[in-house]
Amino acid sequence: MSASDAVPVPAALPAPPLPLSAELRADVAYRRARGASWDAVGAKLRFDADALRRAATADPLFAAALEAEWAEAVREAEAEALRRLQKLTASESEEVALRASVVVVRYATERRRTDARRTPPAPRTPPAEPKPAPVAPAVRDRSGRTPPPVEPARVVPMG
Repeated sequence: MSASDAVPVPAALPAPPLPLSAELRADVAYRRARGASWDAVGAKLRFDADALRRAATADPLFAAALEAEWAEAVREAEAEALRRLQKLTASESEEVALRASVVVVRYATERRRTDARRTPPAPRTPPAEPKPAPVAPAVRDRSGRTPPPVEPARVVPMG
């Protein structure tokens, strides 16, 4: 094998900094939530994929960032699907338009049901404020002085 036939060996990719920076955490979560493999994410961000996966697993904030990105990816997919369905409702084919309309109405109905289950109903009346305890009038003796308060009797068990 001659020197010209040698295949260049790429330098090993570095491990990501620990803990992950907010920017790197967001980039990894964004790509993972949209279906990118760890190898693809590592290659794109120029980090060793296994080291990046371990760093994300060890990062206490990564799970929340990934969850938020998954929710955003779902909202984007929902919006895109509704946009396409709305286009289909304007189709010249009556059958296509009707089928698309049925899907949109079913989606909207299910969405309202889900939102109603998730949102607690508003209270009908504001909660009543607690009433203050009645104040007993001061007891005065014949001289007009208020005697000291009497402590309740103690019950002493026998035997």
